[in-house]
Amino acid sequence: MHRVNLVLLILLSFSGLTANTHEVSLDGTLPYLSIQDAINSSSNSDTILVHPGRYFENIDFVGKSITVCSEYVSNPNWDIVESTIIDGNEQSSCVVVINGELNAVLNGFTVTNGIGYGNSRYGGGVYVNFDSNLNLENCLVEDNHAINCGGVLTGQNSLTSITGCVIRNNSSVYIGGGVGVYTGTLNLSLTNLNRIYNNYGDVQDIFIYNSQSTNIVLDTLSVNLTEPDGFFVSYFHEDGLPAPEISVQNNYFDQFDSDLYVSPTGDDSNNGLTPETPLQTIAYANRIIQPDSLNPNTVYLLPGTYSSELNNQFFPIALQSHTKMLGGGDLPDEVIIGSVGEESKIGISNATNVEVGNFTISHANENVEAVLLVSRSCNVFIHDVESINNYSEYPGLLILYSNNIIFNNISINSVDHDLHRISCIKTYECENTIFNNTIINSISNIIEDGSTVLVRFSRSKVSINNMLITNVIIEDTGVVFSYGNSVESNVVGNLELYNFLAYNNTSLSNSMPMFNFSTYHEECYINNMTIAHNTGPTAITRFGGDYTIRNSIIYNPNSAYEMGVWVPADGDPTPNWSNIDIDYSLVRNGLASIPGADNPNNNVLWGVNNIDVNPLFRGDMEGDIPVGDPRWVQLTENSPCVNAGTPDTLGMNLPSIDITGNPRVWDNIIDMGAHEYNPTVDNSYETAPTPPATIQVSHFPNPVTPNGSNDKVAFIEFTLPKKPIEKPTLEIYNIKGQKVRDLKITQSFSQLVRSAGLSTEEKQSGEKYSQMWDCRDNNRKTVATGIYFYKVSSEGEEAIGKMMIMK
Repeated sequence: MHRVNLVLLILLSFSGLTANTHEVSLDGTLPYLSIQDAINSSSNSDTILVHPGRYFENIDFVGKSITVCSEYVSNPNWDIVESTIIDGNEQSSCVVVINGELNAVLNGFTVTNGIGYGNSRYGGGVYVNFDSNLNLENCLVEDNHAINCGGVLTGQNSLTSITGCVIRNNSSVYIGGGVGVYTGTLNLSLTNLNRIYNNYGDVQDIFIYNSQSTNIVLDTLSVNLTEPDGFFVSYFHEDGLPAPEISVQNNYFDQFDSDLYVSPTGDDSNNGLTPETPLQTIAYANRIIQPDSLNPNTVYLLPGTYSSELNNQFFPIALQSHTKMLGGGDLPDEVIIGSVGEESKIGISNATNVEVGNFTISHANENVEAVLLVSRSCNVFIHDVESINNYSEYPGLLILYSNNIIFNNISINSVDHDLHRISCIKTYECENTIFNNTIINSISNIIEDGSTVLVRFSRSKVSINNMLITNVIIEDTGVVFSYGNSVESNVVGNLELYNFLAYNNTSLSNSMPMFNFSTYHEECYINNMTIAHNTGPTAITRFGGDYTIRNSIIYNPNSAYEMGVWVPADGDPTPNWSNIDIDYSLVRNGLASIPGADNPNNNVLWGVNNIDVNPLFRGDMEGDIPVGDPRWVQLTENSPCVNAGTPDTLGMNLPSIDITGNPRVWDNIIDMGAHEYNPTVDNSYETAPTPPATIQVSHFPNPVTPNGSNDKVAFIEFTLPKKPIEKPTLEIYNIKGQKVRDLKITQSFSQLVRSAGLSTEEKQSGEKYSQMWDCRDNNRKTVATGIYFYKVSSEGEEAIGKMMIMK
C-alpha cells in the first residue's frame, strides 16, 4: 500500500468517521473497481476512498450514512479534485442521496456530465431528497444539465451543506442552473467559502423556494449582489419569511449598462455594443446586460435562426428585471429561436418591468414544460411572438402568480401531439392579464390518458380582445377554452371577452363542454363572441356564476346542445349557482334547450331580443370560403344577426373594429358576433375596395384607469388608407407636447392571420391595426393622470387621437 494511503487510513480512523475503509481504483490493484460496488458493500460510518481516475458512474448512497472521498482529504491539492471524476455519462444524476441518509459525505470530486434523476430529471450533478442529509465538501460540480436544477438540488425535508465547492457551468430548463433548494434546507459554509457562478437556468445560480437557508456568503457569484434579484439568486417563501442576505467577495463577470446586439454569426468575444460587433449567444447577452429601472437596456436579436446546433445557443433564455429583448426584423418570422428537438424556452421569473417580442420560437421538445414561461413577475409586456411546431406541454404561454402581464399579437400554430396533454395558454393565480390579437390554429392533441384544456384561464383576472381559435382537434376529456376561478382563489377577478371567434374545432369528449365559463367572484362580461360550427358530442358551452352576454352567436349544429348552466352537486359546500343575463344574441334552439336553466336556484335572464334561427354565415350561403378559414362564419347581407345587436353601446367600451378589422358599428347599430357586416367592404382579411381617404384612429375604453379594477390599458386601433411600404409609427404625447412612449407597430391583425396560414392574400388598402398601450412611458414607468394624445404616422400622413388617463 502506498504511504499516502496509509497516512490517509490513519487519519480517517482517528477522525471517527469510519469503521471500515473500502478503496476504489481503476487499475485493479485495490478491492473495488467501481464506487457503487464499494458503497453496496459498506455499512453506516464506513469510508469509501476513491483514487484518481474518471469513473463513469451514477452513484447512489442507498440509505447509508457513509463518507465517499478522494485522496484530497489527506492531501488538499485541488489537482486531486480535478483528477478524481464522477462522470454521469449523461445517464442520470451523478450522485443521488434519496433514501433517508442521515449523514452522507461526498468530499473531493469533480462531478460532471449528469442529466438528472428520473423522468423529471432532478439534480443533474447531485440530487438530495426525501429526508436525506448530505455534506458536499471540496467538490467541483460542472457541466451538468437537467430539467430541474443542473448542479445540486435539495428537495423536501432534506439538508445539503456545501463547503469549499466550485459549482459552475451547469444548466437546467427549470429551477436553478447551479444550486436549487425546494422545501428543503441549504447551508452554505460561512468560513470555507463556495464559488457558484456561470450557471444557466430560469434562475442562474441559486434558487430557493419555501426553504430555510443561512445567509449566502460566497467567494464568487456571477455578479455582485447584496440581496436576491430573482435572476441570479431567487428566494420565495409562502409564509413570507425574510430572504437571506448576500455577501460576495468576487463576481465572475461585469455587466454592461448599454443596449446589446446578438447575431447568429456573432461572437461572444465581441463587445456586442453595435450591430457590427454582435454577440452570438442570446442567453449570454441577457445575463451581461445591466438592469436599469430608469432606462431599461435592450438585447436586440438581429435576423436569423438561433439554435444550439447552428450557433451554440444556450437554453433556457431568461430575462432580468428592467430589461428588454426584441427581435430586430420587421416581422417575427425574421428571428427564429430554436430548431428540431431542442429545449427552446424563454423564461421570465421573479422579474418586474420586462419587455420581449418580435420573434418566432419553434420546435421545443417534450422536456420543456412551457415555451414561454412567466412566473411570479409583474409589469411584463410580450408582443409579436409566434410559436410554431412546439411539442412541450405548454407550446405557447404559461403564466403563474403574476400581475399586469400584457400580450399583443400572439400566434400559436401547428402542434400535433399524442404523447401528453397540452395547453397552448394557461394562467394561474394571475391579476390583470390582458390579451390583444391572439390566434390559436391547427392544434391536434389526441391522447389515451389525461385531459386537455387548450386555453385555460384559472383563478385569474383576464381581459381578451380579438382572440381566434380554429382548426383544433382534442381528445376525451377535452376542453377548448376554459375560464374558472374558485372560492379559494387568491385573485378575486373576472373575465372580459370581446371579439372572440371559435370556429371549426372538434372535441371528442363525452363528458366536458368545449367552452367552459365559471366564476365564483365578480361578474364576467362577454361581448361579440361567435362560437360556431364546432363539433362535440355534448354541450358546446357551459356557464356557472354571474355572466352578462351581449351581441353573441352560439350556433353549432354538429353538437348535442349549445349551452348549459352549471348545477352544483348535492352536498357541495360552496355551490356555484348562476345569474346569466343574455340578450341581443343568437343561441341555436333557444332557452328551452339549455340544461340547468330551469333549476330554481339558477337565474337565467333571457332577453326578448334573443333569436334562435340560422345566422346565414358566408360559408353556408355563398360557398366561396374553404372550411377552416375564419371568414366562413362572416355574416351575409340577409343574416338575422346584422343590425341585431345592442341598440345603445354607450358605456360598453367596445372595440372600434371587429375581428376581421372592419369598422365595428355600421349603420348606427352593432351586429351580433365577432364579425360586423359592412356593405361597403367585402368583409375579407385581404381587400377593401373603398378605403378611408385618411388614417382613421380610435381607442377604447375612455377614460383609461391603469390603477382601477378594469380598463387598465388603452386599446388603440387605426386604419390606413393604403398598404404601407414602411411600418407605421404610433407615438404617445402628454398635454405639454412631450413624447412619452414609442410603440413599435410590427403587423396588423390580418397579417397575423396570414402568418397563421389562415389566409394567403395581402390587403392593398384599408389595413387595420390594433395596439395596446399599458399607460407606461419609454422607461416603463406609469404615466400621471391627465390628457394624452396618440399620433399615428404612415407614408407622410398623420392622425391624432385624444384620451384621458385616470389613476
